[in-house]
Amino acid sequence: MRYPYSGVQPKTPAEQWQTRQQVTDYVRQRGTSRQPNPPRDVQVISSARGVLVLWSLPPGDATDISGWRVYKDNESTLLDKIPDRGTRKYFVDATSGSTPPTINIAVSSVNQLGVESTKVMATGKATAETGAPAIATTPASYTSAGGSDITSGIGTRTGTGGNLL
Repeated sequence: MRYPYSGVQPKTPAEQWQTRQQVTDYVRQRGTSRQPNPPRDVQVISSARGVLVLWSLPPGDATDISGWRVYKDNESTLLDKIPDRGTRKYFVDATSGSTPPTINIAVSSVNQLGVESTKVMATGKATAETGAPAIATTPASYTSAGGSDITSGIGTRTGTGGNLL
């Protein structure tokens, strides 16, 4: 890709600096077709009911990065797109309890043209909570077959006391 100002031969240091700034602004606004560098230092911090994912800008030139993508469980299950390059943390909900599951997280950087970097994987677990409620399961006696609410008398109340739920 050719950039404007790429054929201009600046003569003075001030002209060189100005040309460099113009090219940097052009890249920030329009992006390049070049794959951006992946994020670095991806960390997963255990928390109650989830994990906090933190990462840093890649080393070197990161002016082309316009956002991030966060994946959960594997590298093809997109959890969220973050369109702000300044945001470098994300909370991932997870079940906790006596034996919290392992959570695989991948983070990648994206440029203005939508070109994505390689994904950086990290693994973590939610903090185990004693006494945390377990995920509700369907009782064995429950059946989904049955009548319609219309024929069962919506809005009628039989019996005395208690709250309608």
